[in-house]
Amino acid sequence: MNAINERRSIRKYKQDTVSNEDIKKIIESGILAPSAKNRQPWKYIVFSGQPKRKSLT
Repeated sequence: MNAINERRSIRKYKQDTVSNEDIKKIIESGILAPSAKNRQPWKYIVFSGQPKRKSLT
């Protein structure tokens, strides 16, 4: 219940760099997350650097 009650939606992000190790941990956790009917339709795209950021905006 705490996870639900203390949940928050972030609308403004910091410019801090996320380490590759942290990104790998986040993806590994996402892979273990439950999915509808255990279909596991996960797809991840990881990008870094200013040129990539500009191409997405």
